[in-house]
Amino acid sequence: MSEDFHLDDDSMNVIRSQEFVKKLIVSHLFKIIMISTISLNAFFVVLNTDFRTSYAFFNFFEISELLFQSIYSAEFYLKLYVDPVKFWKDGYNLLDVLIIIILSLPYILVKTKGKHYPYLNIANGLQSLRILKLIGYSRGIRVDGWTNLQQKLDDRNFALSRAFTIIFILLASFIFLSMFVGVMIIYTEDSIKKFERELMLERHMTLMEEKQVILRRQQDEISKLIQAKKNGNQGSFSDLVKNFKKTLRHDDPMVLDDFGTSLPFIDVYLSTLDNQDATIYKLQELYYEIVHVLSQLLEELPQKEQPQSSDNNSE
Repeated sequence: MSEDFHLDDDSMNVIRSQEFVKKLIVSHLFKIIMISTISLNAFFVVLNTDFRTSYAFFNFFEISELLFQSIYSAEFYLKLYVDPVKFWKDGYNLLDVLIIIILSLPYILVKTKGKHYPYLNIANGLQSLRILKLIGYSRGIRVDGWTNLQQKLDDRNFALSRAFTIIFILLASFIFLSMFVGVMIIYTEDSIKKFERELMLERHMTLMEEKQVILRRQQDEISKLIQAKKNGNQGSFSDLVKNFKKTLRHDDPMVLDDFGTSLPFIDVYLSTLDNQDATIYKLQELYYEIVHVLSQLLEELPQKEQPQSSDNNSE
Protein backbone atom coordinates (compact mmCIF):
# COMPACT_ATOMS: atom_id res chain seq x y z
CA MET A 1 0.00 0.00 0.00
CA SER A 2 2.83 2.38 0.83
CA GLU A 3 4.42 1.72 -2.57
CA ASP A 4 1.11 2.49 -4.37
CA PHE A 5 0.73 5.68 -2.37
CA HIS A 6 4.27 6.71 -3.35
CA LEU A 7 3.50 6.13 -7.02
CA ASP A 8 0.37 8.21 -6.74
CA ASP A 9 2.40 11.09 -5.27
CA ASP A 10 4.84 10.85 -8.18
CA SER A 11 1.98 10.89 -10.65
CA MET A 12 0.49 13.95 -8.97
CA ASN A 13 3.84 15.72 -9.14
CA VAL A 14 4.11 14.96 -12.85
CA ILE A 15 0.57 16.21 -13.45
CA ARG A 16 1.26 19.39 -11.51
CA SER A 17 4.46 20.05 -13.43
CA GLN A 18 2.64 19.42 -16.71
CA GLU A 19 -0.08 21.87 -15.71
CA PHE A 20 2.55 24.45 -14.80
CA VAL A 21 4.32 24.02 -18.15
CA LYS A 22 0.98 24.20 -19.96
CA LYS A 23 0.10 27.49 -18.26
CA LEU A 24 3.54 28.76 -19.21
CA ILE A 25 3.11 27.83 -22.87
CA VAL A 26 -0.33 29.39 -23.24
CA SER A 27 0.63 32.53 -21.33
CA HIS A 28 0.65 35.87 -23.12
CA LEU A 29 4.29 36.55 -22.17
CA PHE A 30 5.47 33.29 -23.72
CA LYS A 31 3.67 34.09 -26.97
CA ILE A 32 5.24 37.55 -27.09
CA ILE A 33 8.69 36.06 -26.52
CA MET A 34 8.24 33.48 -29.29
CA ILE A 35 6.78 35.96 -31.80
CA SER A 36 9.64 38.39 -31.10
CA THR A 37 12.19 35.59 -31.44
CA ILE A 38 10.77 34.35 -34.76
CA SER A 39 10.54 37.89 -36.18
CA LEU A 40 14.09 38.74 -35.08
CA ASN A 41 15.33 35.46 -36.53
CA ALA A 42 13.69 36.26 -39.88
CA PHE A 43 15.30 39.71 -39.83
CA PHE A 44 18.74 38.16 -39.23
CA VAL A 45 18.17 35.67 -42.07
CA VAL A 46 17.53 38.54 -44.46
CA LEU A 47 20.59 40.45 -43.21
CA ASN A 48 22.70 37.35 -43.68
CA THR A 49 21.94 37.35 -47.41
CA ASP A 50 24.19 40.42 -47.86
CA PHE A 51 27.80 39.29 -48.30
CA ARG A 52 29.46 42.25 -46.62
CA THR A 53 27.14 42.13 -43.62
CA SER A 54 27.51 38.36 -43.34
CA TYR A 55 31.31 38.61 -43.51
CA ALA A 56 31.54 41.46 -41.01
CA PHE A 57 29.22 39.84 -38.42
CA PHE A 58 29.93 36.18 -39.13
CA ASN A 59 30.53 35.19 -35.50
CA PHE A 60 27.48 37.14 -34.34
CA PHE A 61 25.21 35.39 -36.85
CA GLU A 62 26.61 31.98 -35.89
CA ILE A 63 26.00 32.53 -32.18
CA SER A 64 22.52 33.98 -32.77
CA GLU A 65 21.60 31.02 -34.98
CA LEU A 66 22.54 28.60 -32.20
CA LEU A 67 20.50 30.67 -29.74
CA PHE A 68 17.42 30.65 -31.99
CA GLN A 69 17.61 26.91 -32.56
CA SER A 70 17.99 26.36 -28.82
CA ILE A 71 14.81 28.37 -28.19
CA TYR A 72 12.89 26.42 -30.85
CA SER A 73 14.08 23.11 -29.42
CA ALA A 74 13.13 24.16 -25.90
CA GLU A 75 9.66 25.10 -27.16
CA PHE A 76 9.32 21.70 -28.81
CA TYR A 77 10.31 19.78 -25.68
CA LEU A 78 7.99 21.86 -23.47
CA LYS A 79 4.99 21.17 -25.71
CA LEU A 80 5.91 17.50 -25.95
CA TYR A 81 6.20 17.26 -22.17
CA VAL A 82 2.71 18.67 -21.62
CA ASP A 83 0.97 15.93 -23.62
CA PRO A 84 3.18 13.48 -25.56
CA VAL A 85 0.14 11.86 -27.23
CA LYS A 86 -2.00 14.83 -28.28
CA PHE A 87 1.09 16.71 -29.42
CA TRP A 88 1.37 14.61 -32.60
CA LYS A 89 -2.31 15.09 -33.41
CA ASP A 90 -2.01 18.85 -33.81
CA GLY A 91 -1.07 20.00 -37.34
CA TYR A 92 0.67 23.16 -36.09
CA ASN A 93 2.89 21.07 -33.82
CA LEU A 94 3.80 18.87 -36.78
CA LEU A 95 4.66 22.03 -38.73
CA ASP A 96 6.98 23.11 -35.91
CA VAL A 97 8.68 19.69 -35.99
CA LEU A 98 9.12 19.98 -39.76
CA ILE A 99 10.67 23.44 -39.37
CA ILE A 100 13.11 22.16 -36.73
CA ILE A 101 14.15 19.39 -39.13
CA ILE A 102 14.66 21.97 -41.89
CA LEU A 103 16.77 24.09 -39.54
CA SER A 104 19.08 21.16 -38.86
CA LEU A 105 19.49 20.20 -42.53
CA PRO A 106 22.51 22.48 -43.29
CA TYR A 107 24.43 21.20 -40.27
CA ILE A 108 23.67 17.57 -41.13
CA LEU A 109 24.74 18.05 -44.77
CA VAL A 110 27.95 19.85 -43.78
CA LYS A 111 28.90 17.09 -41.35
CA THR A 112 28.03 14.22 -43.70
CA LYS A 113 28.65 15.61 -47.21
CA GLY A 114 31.05 18.50 -46.59
CA LYS A 115 30.85 22.24 -47.21
CA HIS A 116 30.96 21.87 -51.00
CA TYR A 117 27.89 19.65 -51.30
CA PRO A 118 25.95 20.85 -54.40
CA TYR A 119 22.54 20.74 -52.70
CA LEU A 120 23.67 22.69 -49.63
CA ASN A 121 22.40 25.94 -51.15
CA ILE A 122 18.91 24.45 -51.39
CA ALA A 123 19.01 23.56 -47.70
CA ASN A 124 20.13 27.11 -46.87
CA GLY A 125 17.32 28.52 -49.00
CA LEU A 126 14.75 26.47 -47.11
CA GLN A 127 15.76 28.30 -43.92
CA SER A 128 13.38 31.10 -44.88
CA LEU A 129 10.49 28.73 -44.07
CA ARG A 130 11.16 29.25 -40.37
CA ILE A 131 8.89 32.27 -40.58
CA LEU A 132 6.00 29.80 -40.83
CA LYS A 133 6.31 29.24 -37.08
CA LEU A 134 4.34 32.45 -36.70
CA ILE A 135 1.26 30.59 -37.90
CA GLY A 136 0.94 28.79 -34.58
CA TYR A 137 0.98 32.11 -32.69
CA SER A 138 -1.09 34.22 -35.10
CA ARG A 139 -4.79 33.74 -34.67
CA GLY A 140 -5.46 35.98 -37.65
CA ILE A 141 -3.62 33.62 -39.99
CA ARG A 142 -5.32 30.49 -38.58
CA VAL A 143 -9.19 31.39 -38.04
CA ASP A 144 -10.46 34.90 -38.86
CA GLY A 145 -12.56 34.69 -42.03
CA TRP A 146 -10.74 31.82 -43.68
CA THR A 147 -12.74 29.02 -42.08
CA ASN A 148 -16.06 30.50 -43.22
CA LEU A 149 -14.69 31.06 -46.71
CA GLN A 150 -13.37 27.53 -46.87
CA GLN A 151 -16.71 26.19 -45.68
CA LYS A 152 -18.43 27.94 -48.59
CA LEU A 153 -15.88 26.48 -51.01
CA ASP A 154 -16.48 23.01 -49.57
CA ASP A 155 -20.25 23.42 -49.95
CA ARG A 156 -19.79 24.19 -53.64
CA ASN A 157 -17.55 21.11 -54.03
CA PHE A 158 -14.62 23.00 -55.52
CA ALA A 159 -11.75 20.60 -56.15
CA LEU A 160 -8.42 21.32 -54.44
CA SER A 161 -9.93 24.33 -52.66
CA ARG A 162 -8.20 23.53 -49.39
CA ALA A 163 -4.79 23.30 -51.09
CA PHE A 164 -5.39 26.63 -52.82
CA THR A 165 -6.44 28.32 -49.58
CA ILE A 166 -3.45 27.05 -47.63
CA ILE A 167 -0.97 28.02 -50.35
CA PHE A 168 -2.56 31.46 -50.73
CA ILE A 169 -2.41 32.13 -46.98
CA LEU A 170 1.20 31.00 -46.68
CA LEU A 171 2.39 32.95 -49.71
CA ALA A 172 0.47 36.10 -48.77
CA SER A 173 1.78 36.14 -45.21
CA PHE A 174 5.32 35.27 -46.30
CA ILE A 175 5.43 37.94 -49.02
CA PHE A 176 3.99 40.57 -46.68
CA LEU A 177 6.57 39.82 -44.00
CA SER A 178 9.39 39.74 -46.57
CA MET A 179 8.34 43.15 -47.89
CA PHE A 180 8.21 44.52 -44.37
CA VAL A 181 11.69 43.21 -43.56
CA GLY A 182 13.01 44.43 -46.92
CA VAL A 183 11.72 47.95 -46.29
CA MET A 184 13.30 47.94 -42.84
CA ILE A 185 16.65 46.85 -44.27
CA ILE A 186 16.60 49.47 -47.02
CA TYR A 187 15.73 52.18 -44.51
CA THR A 188 18.52 51.00 -42.19
CA GLU A 189 21.08 50.97 -45.01
CA ASP A 190 20.07 54.47 -46.11
CA SER A 191 20.38 55.72 -42.54
CA ILE A 192 23.83 54.17 -42.17
CA LYS A 193 25.05 55.66 -45.47
CA LYS A 194 23.67 59.07 -44.52
CA PHE A 195 25.42 58.87 -41.15
CA GLU A 196 28.72 57.91 -42.83
CA ARG A 197 28.42 60.82 -45.27
CA GLU A 198 27.72 63.27 -42.46
CA LEU A 199 30.63 61.85 -40.45
CA MET A 200 33.03 62.18 -43.41
CA LEU A 201 31.84 65.73 -44.06
CA GLU A 202 32.31 66.64 -40.41
CA ARG A 203 35.81 65.20 -40.40
CA HIS A 204 36.64 67.07 -43.60
CA MET A 205 35.40 70.37 -42.16
CA THR A 206 37.40 69.78 -38.97
CA LEU A 207 40.56 69.12 -40.97
CA MET A 208 39.99 72.22 -43.09
CA GLU A 209 39.57 74.34 -39.95
CA GLU A 210 42.78 72.94 -38.47
CA LYS A 211 44.54 73.58 -41.77
CA GLN A 212 43.41 77.21 -41.83
CA VAL A 213 44.52 77.71 -38.22
CA ILE A 214 47.97 76.31 -38.99
CA LEU A 215 48.33 78.37 -42.16
CA ARG A 216 47.29 81.56 -40.36
CA ARG A 217 49.73 80.91 -37.53
CA GLN A 218 52.59 80.20 -39.92
CA GLN A 219 51.75 83.30 -42.00
CA ASP A 220 51.76 85.41 -38.86
CA GLU A 221 55.14 84.00 -37.84
CA ILE A 222 56.59 84.63 -41.28
CA SER A 223 55.19 88.15 -41.33
CA LYS A 224 56.75 88.86 -37.93
CA LEU A 225 60.13 87.54 -39.10
CA ILE A 226 60.01 89.55 -42.32
CA GLN A 227 59.08 92.67 -40.39
CA ALA A 228 61.92 92.01 -37.97
CA LYS A 229 64.26 91.62 -40.95
CA LYS A 230 63.13 94.96 -42.34
CA ASN A 231 63.72 96.62 -38.97
CA GLY A 232 67.22 95.22 -38.93
CA ASN A 233 66.81 93.03 -35.90
CA GLN A 234 68.04 89.90 -37.75
CA GLY A 235 71.51 89.36 -39.07
CA SER A 236 71.01 87.29 -42.23
CA PHE A 237 68.47 85.16 -44.04
CA SER A 238 69.86 81.96 -42.48
CA ASP A 239 69.28 83.45 -39.05
CA LEU A 240 65.75 84.30 -40.18
CA VAL A 241 65.13 80.69 -41.16
CA LYS A 242 66.58 79.36 -37.91
CA ASN A 243 64.29 81.60 -35.89
CA PHE A 244 61.34 80.46 -37.98
CA LYS A 245 62.19 76.80 -37.33
CA LYS A 246 62.07 77.49 -33.62
CA THR A 247 58.42 78.50 -33.96
CA LEU A 248 57.44 75.14 -35.45
CA ARG A 249 56.22 72.37 -33.16
CA HIS A 250 56.79 68.65 -33.65
CA ASP A 251 53.06 67.92 -33.27
CA ASP A 252 52.00 70.30 -36.07
CA PRO A 253 50.33 68.42 -38.94
CA MET A 254 51.75 69.03 -42.38
CA VAL A 255 49.62 70.91 -44.91
CA LEU A 256 50.12 69.16 -48.23
CA ASP A 257 48.56 70.92 -51.21
CA ASP A 258 51.07 69.83 -53.84
CA PHE A 259 50.07 67.12 -56.33
CA GLY A 260 53.36 65.35 -55.63
CA THR A 261 52.24 64.68 -52.05
CA SER A 262 48.89 63.11 -52.96
CA LEU A 263 48.29 59.40 -52.44
CA PRO A 264 47.55 58.61 -56.14
CA PHE A 265 50.81 60.25 -57.21
CA ILE A 266 52.80 58.43 -54.54
CA ASP A 267 51.22 55.14 -55.62
CA VAL A 268 52.10 55.77 -59.28
CA TYR A 269 55.58 56.96 -58.35
CA LEU A 270 56.36 53.86 -56.28
CA SER A 271 55.06 51.62 -59.07
CA THR A 272 57.30 53.48 -61.52
CA LEU A 273 60.29 52.95 -59.24
CA ASP A 274 59.52 49.23 -59.09
CA ASN A 275 59.34 49.04 -62.89
CA GLN A 276 62.56 51.01 -63.15
CA ASP A 277 64.32 48.60 -60.79
CA ALA A 278 63.06 45.67 -62.84
CA THR A 279 64.31 47.33 -66.06
CA ILE A 280 67.75 48.00 -64.55
CA TYR A 281 67.95 44.40 -63.38
CA LYS A 282 67.15 43.16 -66.90
CA LEU A 283 69.75 45.51 -68.37
CA GLN A 284 72.35 44.23 -65.91
CA GLU A 285 71.62 40.68 -66.99
CA LEU A 286 71.99 41.75 -70.61
CA TYR A 287 75.30 43.49 -69.91
CA TYR A 288 76.62 40.41 -68.10
CA GLU A 289 75.66 38.29 -71.10
CA ILE A 290 77.44 40.68 -73.50
CA VAL A 291 80.56 40.66 -71.35
CA HIS A 292 80.50 36.88 -71.25
CA VAL A 293 80.25 36.65 -75.05
CA LEU A 294 83.07 39.18 -75.50
CA SER A 295 85.28 37.27 -73.09
CA GLN A 296 84.74 34.08 -75.07
CA LEU A 297 85.62 35.90 -78.30
CA LEU A 298 88.81 37.24 -76.75
CA GLU A 299 89.80 33.76 -75.63
CA GLU A 300 89.31 32.35 -79.16
CA LEU A 301 91.07 35.22 -80.98
CA PRO A 302 94.77 34.28 -80.21
CA GLN A 303 94.16 30.68 -81.27
CA LYS A 304 93.15 31.88 -84.75
CA GLU A 305 96.07 34.30 -85.12
CA GLN A 306 98.76 31.76 -84.07
CA PRO A 307 98.50 29.55 -87.25
CA GLN A 308 98.67 32.67 -89.44
CA SER A 309 101.93 33.79 -87.78
CA SER A 310 103.55 30.33 -88.30
CA ASP A 311 102.68 30.43 -92.05
CA ASN A 312 104.32 33.82 -92.43
CA ASN A 313 107.55 32.59 -90.81
CA SER A 314 107.77 29.60 -93.20
CA GLU A 315 107.47 31.93 -96.20
